[in-house]
Amino acid sequence: MIYLFIDTSHLLHFGILDENFSWIEDVVVETKKTSEVLHENIHSLLSKHGLDVSHIKGLISIAGPGSYTGMRVGEGFAQVFELDDIEVFSFYSSDIPSILGQDSTHWMFPAFKKEYYIRTNEEEKLLSQTEFDAFYSGIVDKSQLYTHGVNELSAYCEGDTRDVLRKNPGPVFRKVVSERMRQRPYYFRPLHVEFKKS
Repeated sequence: MIYLFIDTSHLLHFGILDENFSWIEDVVVETKKTSEVLHENIHSLLSKHGLDVSHIKGLISIAGPGSYTGMRVGEGFAQVFELDDIEVFSFYSSDIPSILGQDSTHWMFPAFKKEYYIRTNEEEKLLSQTEFDAFYSGIVDKSQLYTHGVNELSAYCEGDTRDVLRKNPGPVFRKVVSERMRQRPYYFRPLHVEFKKS
């Protein structure tokens, strides 16, 4: 039995893991059209390894933070698996440092609309460019800064939570599954703010 992993929060990252949560294979696809390529890519990867959906013990997905469309695609995919009684686990990429016991980190990501999302263990906030510049200049230990995948904040951050998952998936996925995490999709701002008139 295997676990299938998908992350549609930023580009497309997917893969298959053995029961010890080691990658059999994982792939990052640089696309903003995840809904158009997700099923075909997963089918190809499973087929390449002589697997099909009947071999999947559970689906593990990133529930955000991420793009509105990306979150919709990932959660829709997860719900289809649940309809077929395949267990779904989901967690936030911004929680990866704390899952690994790192409690003093800042996770940052471009939140669209010229804003930046910052999350620590204590709080989360959206910052304008000016506010972000002031925030960043006040950080003494840059090794505690994380983002997720390659994006406009990568140069500011020494840590990349996608890279952590790719290099050492076991500790994160083991905890997500053992604690039966199932987080709701998380976008950067509530809908009443996202869709208000400017």
